[in-house]
Amino acid sequence: MRTGDDMSTRRTVAALAALTTVALGAPAHAAGQDVPAPLAGASNPVYFVHGYDGDGARNCEDAWGDAIKHFSEKGWNKGSLKTVGYYEGDTACDTDVASATNGTRIKDIAAKFAHQIYDQHTSKGESIDVVAHSMGGLVTRVALLGSAQGWEGFPKAKLKVGDVVTLGTPHQGVKCGTDCPTDAQWRSMHPDSEFMKVLHAPENRLSESWADGTDWSFASSDQDGTVSGDSAIDEGHHADHKFRYLAGNSPAVTHSGIRTITSGDHDLRYWHASDGQSHDTAQGWAPVETAFHAVHDDGDW
Repeated sequence: MRTGDDMSTRRTVAALAALTTVALGAPAHAAGQDVPAPLAGASNPVYFVHGYDGDGARNCEDAWGDAIKHFSEKGWNKGSLKTVGYYEGDTACDTDVASATNGTRIKDIAAKFAHQIYDQHTSKGESIDVVAHSMGGLVTRVALLGSAQGWEGFPKAKLKVGDVVTLGTPHQGVKCGTDCPTDAQWRSMHPDSEFMKVLHAPENRLSESWADGTDWSFASSDQDGTVSGDSAIDEGHHADHKFRYLAGNSPAVTHSGIRTITSGDHDLRYWHASDGQSHDTAQGWAPVETAFHAVHDDGDW
């Protein structure tokens, strides 16, 4: 995981080298690399945070089973892979940080998650990684933001989180027609909400010093019917790495597929902040494989 600018530079160089290889016709999941040797050091905790559920009840095994299986098959210590519940109706989650309903503010869930990270890890000098889907990415982003900025109700310390990967997260809000939910969480995810305005206030952007020490990777899909490709990569705003799955993928990288698809070649456009330009490949990693590489703590993509 990144601990400073040097690690960020090493990761970006390695990532570019690996993805250039993909673009030249040797995908990262090519024969001989499907079942790699166990990863050295891949035992740090990774928290998997699910997204919005209109019924306030999510089964964490259903949400993250494919990703957990993929990470563990790649050599990650399965005991270090933890699913996070926050709704009162959530089931089969490794840790429950709140008993929320759809009427609970995203900020309040984020504060609970922040205390979990601080109490169980940061206060003990331990760093973690986070993979989050949909609204779970907002919960994660605000957990780190509120703690680093000293917001009321959050730990008064910067959280030790090496990597954050968000999959289909509405950093700029959700798509919605006339028949939209009206609960507090969905209203917060409206593009013009006060929540979104605070998230993108100049002092709260990922380009500011509060976000230093964490490597931020955003993945989106143009086949996502809930969160647009622009929103999920926070178009126009900083993230260390951005991955956009394009319209031609089959099977489609849908809003749920972006957290479950583990294999295959994919039409992918990717950016790295230090590179400053986008690159296209028809042999890109599957979304869960992208998440795996983004949190791989030796920096070798």
